[in-house]
Formats: sequence, structure tokens, C-alpha cells
Amino acid sequence: MSRIVPITLRNRPRVLIWLLTARCNLACVHCYTARFVAQAELAEDESLGVLKDAARAGVRHVGLSGGEPFLRRDTVCLIQEAARLGMTSSVVSNGSLITEALAERLGPYPVVIFLSLDGTRGSHEGMRGVGAWDSAVAAAENMRRAGLRFCTIMALTKANYAEVGQYVATAKELGAAAACLIPVMPVGRARGESTVGAAEIAAVLGEAEEAAERLRFALSLWCMPFAGAFVSSRLVSSSFCRHSPELNISPNGDVLLCDILDDVLSNVKEKGILAAYREQERYPLVRSLAAPKLSEPCSSCPIARGCLAGCFARAQLISGDLFAPDPLCPRVGLC
Repeated sequence: MSRIVPITLRNRPRVLIWLLTARCNLACVHCYTARFVAQAELAEDESLGVLKDAARAGVRHVGLSGGEPFLRRDTVCLIQEAARLGMTSSVVSNGSLITEALAERLGPYPVVIFLSLDGTRGSHEGMRGVGAWDSAVAAAENMRRAGLRFCTIMALTKANYAEVGQYVATAKELGAAAACLIPVMPVGRARGESTVGAAEIAAVLGEAEEAAERLRFALSLWCMPFAGAFVSSRLVSSSFCRHSPELNISPNGDVLLCDILDDVLSNVKEKGILAAYREQERYPLVRSLAAPKLSEPCSSCPIARGCLAGCFARAQLISGDLFAPDPLCPRVGLC
């Protein structure tokens, strides 16, 4: 076994990932935030207070998601206030509420919309309901006309993973700045039999890289830190969260180990952003996850330092062990 020495943890957060609401006007079969539907949301004045506190604490980016964030009356105000406070923002949305008027209101602000688009019309509506495809495409057109920057995000399942190439082409045609991919996690409404495995992901990585190169279009792989071991294109990037100076909070302000898991580390409403972040950074489990003891096949992997055994949340959900190698990685799942 080998031990990776972690990057020094920062004493101030830079990113706030905020599950603003669990409410949604759709009933997607793969929704991971459905587990928060009974949780009380922060009131509008409390949310504004959290945002201002985040700016004081050093946060530079606020990522809003749900549920459908635009169901809240104050989401646009939060985006505007974030800009006034010197922060950028992003919103994950199903697009159904992004009218021409809303897109024009958001156009002048430093915000990026991540528009859900799950493959082709058939797959998308199979996951989100009849009419969801047309509303997403209309939202893309509204944002394009308003000059509002947006990317698409595809939730990968066994039903749609083979449509990645077509999805990337659609994202480019719609005027997106980039296409994103994220594997569905077996949590919330998602069932384990619908989630992709290592074999499907191996196919996805190959098709994604081919599409990115052929179309000369940027592609971002979310929650797949192992991707760098299989993809070499400069147009394809992957995310890594273990050393990220960020807070993940639920609708009531709980600080979560990961927004996929229910482990609560603190609460920003009770402690404030900075104190909650520092409490998170002192948490023994957080520190252990930042410097895991790696076993094979991870310890000999050429990207071990930039992956650290992959997604610990997925390892917990599938194997019951936070410190197990990511079962979605082809080096792990196909060995």
C-alpha cells in the first residue's frame, strides 16, 4: 500500500455547492435530491444571509442545484447578489422555467446554466416525462439568444450511455459552451439496476473522447476522476473533489460530506460559513479521505495522485466502504 500526501487544506472555502431546494416540477426517475423533499428549506432572508456570509468567508463561486432551483422566487436575486458581492455562480436546471424573459434577466450576470439533456428525446423523456425534451431545447434557444452562457449535462444510465456521441453533437448544435457527463448514483429515486458499471463507462470514455475530437467540442466528465487514465484529449476534462476547498450544503443548511451522501458535518445556519468550513476541515473522516491508503490497482495507477481511488461516495453506496476503490473505474471494475 502507498499513502498519498495531501495538498495543504485551505482555511477558507472557495466554492459553495448548494442544494437550494428539493422541490421540482418534474418527477425524474433518477433524482438524487428526492431524499430531501421533506426537509425544510432556508427562508429567503436566511438564504441571502448565507450568501453574504459566504462572500465574507472567501467563497468565489456558488453552485445552485436542486430539485429545480428556479422554483424558488429568490434564485434570480441570489444570482444577482452573488455578482454584486464579487462571486460567480452556476445553476443546474431542467430548463422548463427558463423563459425568454428569465434568460434576458440573467444575461448580464456571471452565471453559467447547466441544462439537463439526457441523451436523445426518447431517453430524456423516459427519465423526465413527456414534453421535457421540448422545454429543454426551448430553454437552450432562449439562453443562446440572450447571450447567456450555458452547458448541457447528461445523466448517464444503462438506458442512454450508448447515446453519448449523439448527445455531444446535440449540445454543440444547441449552442452550448461545453457538454458534461455524470453517472447516475444509486441514491434517492435511482435504482441500482439502472446505474452504469465499469464496462459501460469504458465504452462512454471512448465514445466521449472520439466525439470531442471529431466535433472539436469541449467535454467535462463529472464525478469521474479516474478518466485521465483512459482519455488523453485536451478537449476532455475530469473533476476531482477530495482536495477542493468547498462546502456542500443541503436545503436546510446542513454541511454534507458529499451531496450524494447523508453524512452531516455541520450547519451553516447555526455556525456560519467559515466556522462550518473549518469544522469540516478538522473532521477526522474528511482528513482521512484527503489522504487515503491506496491498494491495488490504485497504488500503481499513473494518475493515483490526481484520483485517490476515485469517488468515495460511489464506493460507499455500492460497496459500503468509503475507502474502497471506485467500482466505476475500468481498472477496478474490469480487472
